[in-house]
Amino acid sequence: MDGKNKLSLPSSLNSISQETSRPARRGNRLRHPISENGNGRYRTPEFPPKVQSGWDLFSSLAIPGENAVYSLHDGHGKFIEVTQGSEAVWGLAANSLKGQQLQNFIDDKVTLFQWMLGLDSPDDFRRFSIKKSNGATFEVNLKRIPTFISNEPEQTRIVLKAVPAVFEKDGATPFPVSYTLSSIHDRSGKFVSANACWTKFLGFNFEKLPGRNFAELVLEEDRPRIENFFTYPDHLSKNGHCIIRVKTEDGAVHSLLVSAKFDAKSELFAVNARNMTLDRVNPALDLLKVSVELIKEGVAVLMKVGNSYRVCYVNKTFEELTGYSQSGISGCSLSCLNGAKTNAKAVMELEQAMIDEDSHTTEIQLYRKNGESFWSKAFICPLRDQEGDAHYFAAIFEDATEVKEVHAELEHRNLELKEALGELKVTQKAIIQQENLRALGQMASGIAHDFNNLLAPILGFSELLLNMPAGNRDEKKLESFLKKIQIAAQDGAAVVGRLREFYRSQSEPEALAPINLQDLVSHVKEITRHRWKNQAEARGARVEFETEIETERCIMGNEAELRQVFTNLIINAVDAIPETGKVILRIRDAKDRVCIEIQDTGVGMTEEIRAKCMNPFYTTKGKLGTGLGLSIVFGIVQRHGGTFDIHSSLGRGTTITMEIPSTEGESKESEDIIECDDADSSLRILLVDDEEVLLEVISELLGNGGHTVDNYSNPQDALAAFSQLDYDLVITDRAMPGMSGDQLAAATKALKPEVPVYMVTGFGDLIKETGEMPENVDEVIGKPVPLDLLNRKLSELRRKRASK
Repeated sequence: MDGKNKLSLPSSLNSISQETSRPARRGNRLRHPISENGNGRYRTPEFPPKVQSGWDLFSSLAIPGENAVYSLHDGHGKFIEVTQGSEAVWGLAANSLKGQQLQNFIDDKVTLFQWMLGLDSPDDFRRFSIKKSNGATFEVNLKRIPTFISNEPEQTRIVLKAVPAVFEKDGATPFPVSYTLSSIHDRSGKFVSANACWTKFLGFNFEKLPGRNFAELVLEEDRPRIENFFTYPDHLSKNGHCIIRVKTEDGAVHSLLVSAKFDAKSELFAVNARNMTLDRVNPALDLLKVSVELIKEGVAVLMKVGNSYRVCYVNKTFEELTGYSQSGISGCSLSCLNGAKTNAKAVMELEQAMIDEDSHTTEIQLYRKNGESFWSKAFICPLRDQEGDAHYFAAIFEDATEVKEVHAELEHRNLELKEALGELKVTQKAIIQQENLRALGQMASGIAHDFNNLLAPILGFSELLLNMPAGNRDEKKLESFLKKIQIAAQDGAAVVGRLREFYRSQSEPEALAPINLQDLVSHVKEITRHRWKNQAEARGARVEFETEIETERCIMGNEAELRQVFTNLIINAVDAIPETGKVILRIRDAKDRVCIEIQDTGVGMTEEIRAKCMNPFYTTKGKLGTGLGLSIVFGIVQRHGGTFDIHSSLGRGTTITMEIPSTEGESKESEDIIECDDADSSLRILLVDDEEVLLEVISELLGNGGHTVDNYSNPQDALAAFSQLDYDLVITDRAMPGMSGDQLAAATKALKPEVPVYMVTGFGDLIKETGEMPENVDEVIGKPVPLDLLNRKLSELRRKRASK
C-alpha cells in the first residue's frame, strides 16, 4: 500500500502479519489477498482472528476522564459497536446508535468518507461538526484507526475515536481522572491478562507484561504487602486494599492504590490499581483525587452536558457499591441506578437540585449493575468554579441498606410486639378477673376462718356468764370473761381491716402508741389457747406454749395489728406440729430495738417453700389455707419499721425473727370516762340509726357518760326534733332508708350550721383511707364504736364549748 493508504495500527496489533494486515493493490482498487480453491477461483477470506478481536482492545482504551468515545464502523459508516458515554458526543445512547449511519450526524459526507478511507489525506485527526438529534451542532475531533479495509464496504472495519473539541459551557475543565489499571493474576502474582492502561502507565509494550510477576514492578520495601494479596487469599473475603510503590520503564516511582478480589473457582485474582501519585509542583488536584479514592462513601462526579448531567468520574468505593466500573459508567447519567422500586419523587428532587445548583440529601432505593437493590443515603452538591458557576456536581452515596433493614426489622418487630401486647392485655384482663375472683374467695375463706376463731371465745365466755349462778358469781372470773370477750370483738374489727391490706395507700403514717409487750403477749396467749390446747388435744396432739420475755421496753405500734401478727404466727406454728411439740415466744432487747422470736419444733420447710412462703396466695395447707397470712404479717411488720426473717430446716422446725423499734415510754392507758355531774358540762345529743340494737348500745354508752341522748330510728322524725330543740351534737348513721346520713347532715347544717355532725358508719375505715370526707360532716367514726375514742371526741367537743 502506498503512503496515502497506509494503516495506523496500535502497537498491540503489530504482531498481525503484513500479509493479512496490508491490502494488496489491484489496479486502483483495494483488496485483500485471496486464496485459490480447487476450481481455480478466488474466495473472500475470513477476517483474521486477531483483527476480529481487536475491538475489545480499542473499547478498553476509552478513558472516561478524557470524555472520549470509541466507535466501530463499516465502509458505509454504519455504527457497529460504541463505547459508553456516547450521549456526550453523538447525543444518543450506545444501543440507539448501533445501526445508524455517520452521515446522519455529519453533513459533509464526501470529506468524511475520503478522510475515513485515507483517500484525500494521510492525517489521522480531523475536526467535524456534529449535528445532534435535538438540532444543536457540536465540534468534535475524530481520530481514525482502520483495522481492516476491504473492497466490500460491509467487511471494512474502521475505529473512530471522538473527543469533544470544546466544552459546551466556556470555562469548564475536565475533572482529574484516575485511570484504572485492571489485570488478572494467578496465585503466584503473575499477569494473566491486563488492560491497555497498564502499558501506557508502565511505558513498555504489552507483550512484556503477560507472565511477569506483579511483585517485580513493586519497590523492594513494599513487596511484602503485595505478596500478601496472593499468598493469603482467605484474608480477602471481600476486597483487600493497600498502597504500594512501583517503578515504571522511565525510572519514575508512582504510588498505586491496589485492590484485589480472589475467585476461588478459577484460582485467579482480579486486581484494580489506581495511580495515586501527587504532582510535586501543583498537587492540589491530585490530592483531591487521592482523598476521594480513600473515603468510604461512593463518589461520582457529574459534568453538565447540555441539559443532562453525565458521569465523568467515580471512585473505587462507588464501583464496589454499584458494580459499575468507571469506564462502564463514564458518560452515562445516574439513571442507570434506578429500578422498579426507586422513588420517582426522590429522583426528581435530586435532579431539581442540580438544575437549581443547590445541595440536597435524601434516602433512595437504587440498583446495582447485577440487578440487586440497595438503600443509599444520597447527597448532591454543586462544585463551583472561581466565577461561581457549577459545571460539575458531586454525588455522594452512603450504603444504608443494613441500617434500613435493621430499621424495617425493628418496625416489624414493634408491630408484632404491639399486636402481642394487645393480645396479652386481653389475656391479662381475663386472668386478673379470674384471679380477683379466686383471691376474693380465698380472702373470704380466710376471714371466715379468723372470725370463727374469734367467735369461739366470745360464744364460749358468754355462755359461761349466762350459766354462772346468780347468787354465787365469781367477780374476778366475771371481769376476766368480759375482758376476753371485749378483746376478741376488737380483734374481730381488726380482721375486717385485713380486707384493706391489698389496696391501702398508706399516704400518711398511722398514729402509733406505746404497747406493753407483757400485756400483749398475755392477751394473745389467751386468745390462741383454743388452738394450741383445745383443738390440738382434739386431734391427738400435745403442744406446749412457752413465753420468755426479757425486756421491759415498749414498742411503738398499732396494738390490734400487732396482736394479729402474733396470733397468725402462733397459729401457723401450732399447725406445723403434727403430734407433740413446743412453741416458744421470746422477746429480748436488741440495741434500740426489740427482738421477737417465735420458734416451733414442727416439720419445718424446704428452701423452695421458705423462698415462696411470703408471696400472696402461696400456701402449703391446700384448701384450708389462704396464702394471705404471712404476706399480711410481713406488711404489718414493715409498716412498723421492723425487719422480718425466716429460718427453717426440714424436720427441725421454724424460727421467725422480727425486730421492731422500741421506746422507753409506758403503755397507753385508756382515758377514763369523764363523769359529768354538772349539767352544764353534759351534752345534749341527737342520735339517729335505723338499727335498733346499735341505737340502744350507743345510747347507753353516751348515757353512762352523763350526756342527754334523744334516739331516733327515722331520719325525718330526727330532723323535725332538731328544728325545734337545741342540740350540742348530731350523731348519725350513713346508710338509712328514706334519708341518708349525708342528706340529714346537709339538712341540719342548713338549719343550724354551728352544730357539729358526727357520722358513725361501718365504712369509716374506707372513708378515712380514701380521704373522701362527706360534705357537711365534721367527724367520721367507724363501727364498731370504740368507747375510748368516742369519749375523747366528746371531751374535745366539751372543751371547745367551755372555751367559748
